[in-house]
Amino acid sequence: MEIQQNRLEQKLYALTHRPTFMFALFSSTSMTVLGGTIIATSIPAIENHFADIKHIETLAKLVLTLPALFIMLFSPLSGILIDKFGRLKFLIGSMFLWSISGMIGAVWDNIYWILFTRAIFGIATAFVMTAASTLVADYYVGEERQKALGLQGFATACGSAFFMCLGGILAHFDWHYPFYVYGLGIFLMFFVATTLFEPRPHKKIAHIHTITKDFKIISVLPCYFFGFIMMAAYYTSPTQIPYFITQYLGKSEILVGFCISASAFAYGLSSLFYPRIRNFLSIGSIYIVGFICMGSGFFLIYILHNIYAVVLGLLIVGIGGGAMIVNNSSFLLAIVPKEHIGKAIGILSATACFGQFISPFFSQPIVQHYGIVALFLWVALVLFAMAFLALWKPK
Repeated sequence: MEIQQNRLEQKLYALTHRPTFMFALFSSTSMTVLGGTIIATSIPAIENHFADIKHIETLAKLVLTLPALFIMLFSPLSGILIDKFGRLKFLIGSMFLWSISGMIGAVWDNIYWILFTRAIFGIATAFVMTAASTLVADYYVGEERQKALGLQGFATACGSAFFMCLGGILAHFDWHYPFYVYGLGIFLMFFVATTLFEPRPHKKIAHIHTITKDFKIISVLPCYFFGFIMMAAYYTSPTQIPYFITQYLGKSEILVGFCISASAFAYGLSSLFYPRIRNFLSIGSIYIVGFICMGSGFFLIYILHNIYAVVLGLLIVGIGGGAMIVNNSSFLLAIVPKEHIGKAIGILSATACFGQFISPFFSQPIVQHYGIVALFLWVALVLFAMAFLALWKPK
């Protein structure tokens, strides 16, 4: 029996470490981030196109961040349903809805209909995000999970950098064109459906009850809080940097895509090297260093406010953000019982996406009253304050 079990584990290990399998898995997890980066460079053009609409400066940014509100609302529900009924069926169906609702934004010439389709897009993203992340937790454990989370972050960042550049090029010709890139999700859906498998449900054995008894929700609150702050600060980049580059610095939309992709590139490298970083720094230390890096990046843009400072600053922001995102997920999965992983990831997705949604409501009033350059100082100060707070959370 034990020999048969070992053979099964070896077979599963070989299967889950195949390049095609890992590509299918991590491409599905990266879709959640691509949802924003693809159209980020179109936001200034959308605002100009609908310039006669009242409050368009906020509505245009909601095209980017409104999905995050619906991810926040539906992620906990998606976690409950995925824990109860399985991962793969929800992942495949939601990937199809993700593509269709993403592409259809290109055909509307009404800002409110675009926002409606972005809301549907957010619901689909909630299920993609939770199902894909839960599958990562199911397929890998221990150090392999840390490596998988790092690879997930790297794949997400590489995809984000590529599609940010592609979106910038397409937006240079017409703001509608980047929406069509969402159609690639249909091809990924077929690849995922033919490559991934539904994990076996975890058996409830005696030691699980002991873990569940010791598990306290307060122990994961730092993950949720720091995830919220990270996303609120990080999304200052795709929501405000395009305006800063095109209107304040007078550069083209193509350059916007390349500048913001610098942050994604650094994010990916930082995620990839997370297991090595973890050998030298504790979980709490990674939070501290990460927040300091992100704050320093925005502070550099505030001090110099030129295109070179933007590139370097966003690189530093990405280095800090990439390590912290993986750190957050790794810390959460290490302390949450297996039977509650779907719900825990759903709540983490909800809090992070609430940070994305709230980001323009925090940044836009500062821009209107003090100017866009001052915004970067405010964001830097908040991040430095989080680094100070992380001295006490978690060790």
